[in-house]
Amino acid sequence: MGSKILLVDDDAAARRTLGMLLQQFGFNVVQAEDGPEALVAAKTVAPDLILCDYNMPGMNGGAVLRELRLKQPENAHVPFLIISGYIDKWSGGPDDPSPDMVLPKPLTVEKLLGAINGALKQRRSA
Repeated sequence: MGSKILLVDDDAAARRTLGMLLQQFGFNVVQAEDGPEALVAAKTVAPDLILCDYNMPGMNGGAVLRELRLKQPENAHVPFLIISGYIDKWSGGPDDPSPDMVLPKPLTVEKLLGAINGALKQRRSA
């Protein structure tokens, strides 16, 4: 299998659909349904990329990103892409880390795959 993607989304149907799509394109997909589950999964599966919904109850995508960057040094440089129907650019606080990319919904398959492949390529060349 290809690169390992941690997919985080509280919407089970969206997570299942996106997970199947990514698998069809050769990615190894690990799924998490919320922020706390994502933090545990990130420690145990060592993802190559994290694809995270922004608007989740309890711990949104920004909080997941902050926890990963500040408290999981082993995952601090893993590309982090946020998907959201609510934001089209990052507007975190002054001390908040920025995601590698914000992908506004609705997404096309081409745009999603382009963003993922671009982030993975950039990581490999770093």
